[in-house]
Amino acid sequence: MALKHMHIGRTETSPEVELDLDSGTIEIVGRSLPANSESFYERVYRWIDEYLKQPREQTTVNMRLDYMDTSSSKHFYNIFQRLSSVNAQGGRVLVNWHYEIGDEEMAETGKDYQSLFSLDFNLIEVKDLF
Repeated sequence: MALKHMHIGRTETSPEVELDLDSGTIEIVGRSLPANSESFYERVYRWIDEYLKQPREQTTVNMRLDYMDTSSSKHFYNIFQRLSSVNAQGGRVLVNWHYEIGDEEMAETGKDYQSLFSLDFNLIEVKDLF
């Protein structure tokens, strides 16, 4: 039985992660440079793999990060790659990529992911991320 809802609290080095099976939403908020990114994101992968067995018609991913390290960017790549299968099943994945006004690096990172995946990306410049 799939875990309907998963919440991981935010710390100084790891983002808050909110995964909701019923609404098909994934929220990742904060900064991502966890000491052991493999074990941190392994839980997220497991949940997504379960979710992908019966995804909602629309899956919404809300990304609100002010910083990510290299290993985290690899994990986000893997997450988006997994979610790409929703499109193949006739569903839609909407990624709302929020970044702070003037944060060119995070804006560019969002554009990079947008160019790599056939997911619907909204690049959203905001005053306050969280």
